[in-house]
Amino acid sequence: MRRQLIKCYYGFKPFVPRYIQVVMRRYVVQAKSAEFKDFWPIDKSSGKKPKHWAGWPDGKKFAVVLTHDVETAAGQDKCKDLSGIERERGFVSSFNFVPERYAVSKELRGYLTEQGYEIGVHDLKHDGKLYRSRESFLRKAERINSYLKEWNAVGFRSGAMHHNLDWIHALNIAYDASTFDSDPFEPQPDGMGTIFPAWIGRNGSGEGYVELPYTLPQDFTVFVLLKEKNI
Repeated sequence: MRRQLIKCYYGFKPFVPRYIQVVMRRYVVQAKSAEFKDFWPIDKSSGKKPKHWAGWPDGKKFAVVLTHDVETAAGQDKCKDLSGIERERGFVSSFNFVPERYAVSKELRGYLTEQGYEIGVHDLKHDGKLYRSRESFLRKAERINSYLKEWNAVGFRSGAMHHNLDWIHALNIAYDASTFDSDPFEPQPDGMGTIFPAWIGRNGSGEGYVELPYTLPQDFTVFVLLKEKNI
């Protein structure tokens, strides 16, 4: 039922003004925030170490990953400035671009790569229709794989955190980042239930990819939907 509702929503979404979309989501999120307070934004059970967990490399206590989903051309125009702010503070991150929603700048990708940043593929069109059917997904996967190769990218993230971990095996990736430990406010709210990387194997063949769930609330949820003033 939920999958059908998602299909219906993204079918009508192009005809609904953006501010109305935000108001609708804000109403739903704010109405449900009290219901989920016991496991969002922190789901304590997600911190349990996986079986056979060997620890982080070099004896580190934790890992931090910074990612940016660049969903519009206007956002792309701000990437160089944002990377400079990060670099001044000693950080590097992953910038994930949408291949067929706007003209992705080859020069910007080259600049970010030279500065030590990672480039990832963010969906294909970011229209909510990537997983409408397996047949259409496999057709789109061919184009996604071509962008992965052209951009020398090994990471992928679906738009709106939609995911089908079985279908994603069709992508030539080292990791996917289309899930979360717990986020009941996403359109597809089934989480991984862990803050740790998870190996998603393919039929015992030894092939597969690493799933990297995000573990901190999205800024859009916190500041736009919930209208919080601080972190």
